[in-house]
Parts: sequence; structure tokens; C-alpha cells
Amino acid sequence: VVSLIWEGVDAPDLAGYLVFRGVAGGEPTEPLTPDPIRASSFEDRTVSAGTRYVYVVVAVDSATPANRSGPSNRAEETARP
Repeated sequence: VVSLIWEGVDAPDLAGYLVFRGVAGGEPTEPLTPDPIRASSFEDRTVSAGTRYVYVVVAVDSATPANRSGPSNRAEETARP
């Protein structure tokens, strides 16, 4: 399990956050949360031990279509056995 925690956005129209993952050395393009989550934390339980992953988080609002923030700073973590 890789646990992510980030500082939340204080916006009245915040719908939530999208979490993206990739393998280190590449871009984090795989959406782990297809729908926005409201929490400012996430546990990735689909990791493989020994693999180094890179993550970004994007905030989305409740507009239709939703507006997205730029990606957060990249976080890299190696999944432990």
C-alpha cells in the first residue's frame, strides 16, 4: 500500500480530487480515481512491491464540464513488500 496525503483546496465549488499514477521515469497518467474523491488522502492498494511509482493529484470543481487545476507536485514512492 502507498498512502498519499495532500493539503486540500478551500473552494466552495470543489467537487473533489483525481489521483493519477505512473511508473517512475514516466508520466502519471493512469487515473486511480475515475470520479473525484472528497478526502485529501488516498491509499493505493494496487501496487506491486519493489516498483517505484509517481503520483499527482488534480482538483476539480462542480462546473459542467468540470474545470481542473494543474497537477500537484509529483510524489514518488517505492512500494514495500
